[in-house]
Amino acid sequence: MMNKKDEVKSTNSAVDFVIAVSEMVAAYNERGLGYDIAKEMDEIYANEYIDMKNEDLPYALDMFNEDFDDPDAGWLNVECKAIRKWIGNKYSA
Repeated sequence: MMNKKDEVKSTNSAVDFVIAVSEMVAAYNERGLGYDIAKEMDEIYANEYIDMKNEDLPYALDMFNEDFDDPDAGWLNVECKAIRKWIGNKYSA
C-alpha cells in the first residue's frame, strides 16, 4: 500500500507520461508520419524527467482509458489497442 506522498508522485509521473505519449501521437498524426508506438513509448518511459516506474503504469492506463472514451480526443482504435498492449506487456514484465 502506497502512502499519500508516493501516490501523488506516481500520479504525477503517470500524468507526465500520458501527456508526452498523447502529444507524440498527435504530432506524428498531424504530420501524416508513420511511427512505431511501442518504440516511442519505450523512449518516453525511459525519460529521466518523467520518472515512470512500473507501479505508475496502472495510473497511466486509467488516464488513457478515460481519454480514449472522449470522442473529441481523436484516438484511433489501433492506437488505443497498441497503448493498452504496451502497458500490459510492460507491467507484467
